[in-house]
Amino acid sequence: MPKKKTGKSAAETREKTTTKADRAERPRMYVGPTIPTLAIQNRVYTDIPETAKVFIAKDPEIGNLFIEVAEYPKANKMLRDRTGYIFSAYQKALQLRK
Repeated sequence: MPKKKTGKSAAETREKTTTKADRAERPRMYVGPTIPTLAIQNRVYTDIPETAKVFIAKDPEIGNLFIEVAEYPKANKMLRDRTGYIFSAYQKALQLRK
């Protein structure tokens, strides 16, 4: 008897099987403004820099600017439309630059 397809792609199945720790270890892209003591815009980091962790400890919203690379189109749209949590975090990061 043929096996019934569930309609789920391999990527969807794989995403469900990854743990939170696995996702934390994935490379992160910084989508905020370039701030020398924080991070460089659109750079991919294997780990969030220690200096950035200091900023995130003071204001956790800054952590929203470190996204998975696959989330870049969604983040870019938020920045272009000037809406959403990415845009809000971007505005806070701009204030840090001053």
